[in-house]
Amino acid sequence: MAFSPMEEEPTRMGRETRRTLDDQVQRREAAGVDVEEAHLRMGGVLEEILAMAEDLGAGVVVMGSRGRGGIRRALMGSVSDSVVCHAHCPVLMVRK
Repeated sequence: MAFSPMEEEPTRMGRETRRTLDDQVQRREAAGVDVEEAHLRMGGVLEEILAMAEDLGAGVVVMGSRGRGGIRRALMGSVSDSVVCHAHCPVLMVRK
């Protein structure tokens, strides 16, 4: 059975993304962090973060911020700003 490039690409991306997630979990556990759950979702970043928070009944969303300047953020938008505005619960921003 042959697959078109459009069918193969999401599968390859999914495998690579899963490997990256698994690697990050292993790194955290090696550093002494207890990782209870890891979730992989594909789709729009903002929509998936908000949906995951709702699905889990999260009491707080903790996320990093790149700390882009105001002009760059205004032009390009910011996922973290959008999560703050649309999340059903408090959002804790962690900066480098």
